Amino acid sequence: MERSARDDTEPPDFDDLNVAVAHWHVNAWGGAEYLVTKLADAVGVDTVYTLGPPDPDDPNPYGDVAFVDVTPTLDYAPVRRLQRRAGRVFEYAQWEDVDWRAFGNPDVLVTSGATTRAVITPVDTLHVNYCHSPPRWFYDLYHDRKSSLAGIATRPLVRYLRMRDATLNSRVDHYFANSPIIERRLWKYYKRGSEVLYPPLDLEKYHEDGDGGYFLHLGRLDEEKGVPAVVEAFEGLDERLVMAGGRGDVDDDVVERVRRADNIDYRGFVSEEEKLDLLANCTAVVFNGKNEDFGIVPIEANASGKPVLARDEGFPGVFVEDGTNGYRHDGTAEDIRDTVERVQQDTYSIGGAVVAEFALSTFEAEIQRSLVDWYTDVVTGKTHD
Repeated sequence: MERSARDDTEPPDFDDLNVAVAHWHVNAWGGAEYLVTKLADAVGVDTVYTLGPPDPDDPNPYGDVAFVDVTPTLDYAPVRRLQRRAGRVFEYAQWEDVDWRAFGNPDVLVTSGATTRAVITPVDTLHVNYCHSPPRWFYDLYHDRKSSLAGIATRPLVRYLRMRDATLNSRVDHYFANSPIIERRLWKYYKRGSEVLYPPLDLEKYHEDGDGGYFLHLGRLDEEKGVPAVVEAFEGLDERLVMAGGRGDVDDDVVERVRRADNIDYRGFVSEEEKLDLLANCTAVVFNGKNEDFGIVPIEANASGKPVLARDEGFPGVFVEDGTNGYRHDGTAEDIRDTVERVQQDTYSIGGAVVAEFALSTFEAEIQRSLVDWYTDVVTGKTHD
């Protein structure tokens, strides 16, 4: 859709804006893809532009939004497809070469992910980035690979990509951050202000059906999810644990321990309906993700009226208040066991006010208001940040 003529002296209505949405790539359907799907719904578009076509046999589980590959519009498209196999090394260059005039010359372009920030838009197009996090291996996790031979060998490339990443800020007019944690990282590494806009939940589909006598862990069996400590904690407890999520990257011995434990029931990946049922009937949700940028599971637990036992790091450590909507622990098996015992001694009544700011309606209203305000600044020539 071409942009329509309007009186630039008057603030536009949101419905008058031509909005486009871009997302860096789809390697698997996860939290970032959930977010950008809901973002597209909130701004009224049915297409998200991305690098590389998603697997046609694995459709978007989060909605009817279609992900469309921009590669065919680039020069030397066959070469670009080969470059994609190198991962993010060429992503900055590929997004930089997308000509947005081929996609309707939008008034507003909302990009999702780090590499999409490389886009070059027309001067009167507002570019807003929804930041899930600055690339962590470039910044706060840079030193975590220093003992790895592969980490040392790739360090010159990482340094180059960090410089590439840092040059892109002048191309972004405004940032959304998914939590105060990312708001802080944006200022620390880019010296950019941002507006916190939490990923939304359809709160109406969550419900509470009582205590079914089990604790629940939702998420892949990943090291970064702190799964080994959760397994160790419940091996030493006379409490039932249900685990729902994909296989993940934990060592085989952890998976074998899960299978051997009489009190641990591993369900694997479950449907949305089964997940909601598990949340509705559990005693509490155990969450041990390491320094999570956001972490939607604690919000889902409270939306289901259940307390969450959350690691005292990242956004869950900010969201959870001891004795109010759960308990915080330090990530060790011993401390997880302690919070399990503490949560059973209390009675909870977690009201809707705890999660109201994560409602879909709140997300939609906030993003539309911000885009109108920021676009008005662009067309009137005001400065920002």
